Amino acid sequence: MRVRGERGISLVELLVGLAVGSIILAGAIALFAKISFSGLENVRMVRLNEQLRNTLGIISRDIQRAGFVNAWPPGSTTFADLDFTAMDGFGAITLGGNCADGDGDGAVECDCIAYSYDEDEDGAFPPLGAAGGTLGDESFAFRLNANAIERDTVDGKCAGGAGWQDISDGEVFITALSFELDPTSTNVEVGNGNDDDNCETGETCLSRRKINIVLEGQLTSDATFTVRLRDEVKVRNDHYYIEP
Repeated sequence: MRVRGERGISLVELLVGLAVGSIILAGAIALFAKISFSGLENVRMVRLNEQLRNTLGIISRDIQRAGFVNAWPPGSTTFADLDFTAMDGFGAITLGGNCADGDGDGAVECDCIAYSYDEDEDGAFPPLGAAGGTLGDESFAFRLNANAIERDTVDGKCAGGAGWQDISDGEVFITALSFELDPTSTNVEVGNGNDDDNCETGETCLSRRKINIVLEGQLTSDATFTVRLRDEVKVRNDHYYIEP
């Protein structure tokens, strides 16, 4: 009885198999590379977003404290007893630096904001350069400078200043920072006047303020990723003052 010999794979079949396998492998590698790159992009975007949100949080929380002061003298019980000199000194918020009405709402946006609050809670606003509290004279400022965010803890002025310190992360390249006094902020007469709600010379007035903040940045190592954040800060401490 004759035994039929086993037939193997021909060279052509082997080449076809290798070609098909190579195509499948190349597709798998391309898919893996795409998934890996997409994951890397997500990681970079999350890191940038986190860095900017942390920085914006620092700015927002500090601005909310603007104007804080215990202006009630010992034993005081009425509105007239308030120390308006202390409240006026701590209450002002000023914008400076580079300013423009970029959105056309009638309110300018500036890249610097200056303010103050009673950090040591002694009710007194120390003169410029005095050792009041742990941060200079209790005047502070934030600004955009050379694609970094800086905070001043010495004299709290947008122009000049000797205490500017970089608070932004070195991995982030800040492309925009702006502060805007919200157009809905109000100034009304509250006492010692003719009760017409208009602030006139010599009258005691109240200012309620909201600050709109825009922060934009990108990774220093990769300019293709940009994140833009916006926050509306309600200043918790209303500003009582005497209209000059």
